[in-house]
Amino acid sequence: MKIEYHTKQINGINQAYIESGEGEPLLLIHGFPQHSHMWRKMIPKLSEKYRIIAPDLRGMGGSSITPSGYEKEQLAKDMFHLIKELGLQNVNLVGYDHGGGVAYSLAAQFPELIKKVCFIEYTPPGFGYEYGLQPTRDWQAWQLAFFTVPDVAVQFILGKERELLSWYFWHWSYNPDAVSQEDFEVYVRQLQKPGALRAGFAHFGAVFDDTEHFKETSQIKLKIPVLALGGEMGAGNYMVPGWQQLAENVEGGVIQKCGHWLADEQPNELSKQFLEFF
Repeated sequence: MKIEYHTKQINGINQAYIESGEGEPLLLIHGFPQHSHMWRKMIPKLSEKYRIIAPDLRGMGGSSITPSGYEKEQLAKDMFHLIKELGLQNVNLVGYDHGGGVAYSLAAQFPELIKKVCFIEYTPPGFGYEYGLQPTRDWQAWQLAFFTVPDVAVQFILGKERELLSWYFWHWSYNPDAVSQEDFEVYVRQLQKPGALRAGFAHFGAVFDDTEHFKETSQIKLKIPVLALGGEMGAGNYMVPGWQQLAENVEGGVIQKCGHWLADEQPNELSKQFLEFF
């Protein structure tokens, strides 16, 4: 199935996205430190049944790098404008990692547009994410706290993007070789662009504004069906109870032999879960 690359000027930015297939829309939102490239192993199978839209969030991949606008509420509005620009309705939605926060904000703000939603490896601050900010023995989520001050984090990591991603893909994988060298280089190259590192950290730095936003949206639980998935060595069993705080109809579970990088480590199983749920 042909994959097409597009850029549209919407909501004040150049919004990049890839598109493939026909049928009901399936919007795939990535997380950090990746971009739409993360779905490459799954798009051929999924596009046999769905019209796949995989955007690059503001500041990442091919989209504009801006000085602000990385709160999940704002990023969700970017996605809203993309949906409207493409004339989509009854959107099936996936949010991975920080993209899960964007997907949740989108579904909470514009429920009339979303048919079903899948959250992967993310629960919002105020409902589980905040535990990762707290130091523990063998603290693996240190970056959740460190990156909340993006300018300081950039001072220490700028020029060491390769080392950062080596740590990420090694420590958060079931199989440390799940992300190929070729794909690794794609992510490094994107993160080395001027301003991209700070933009990526700004997704973490928005956590306090996000917490306030999610407090408001959580007052009304999502009524659409929700699938919550975590990797065996990632969020695992925390996903379903985490999202039951925010949605009325939640199913899901754990993808075995997998860490945080589900689309890289278990793309066939994840595609199967999507096809069954959506």
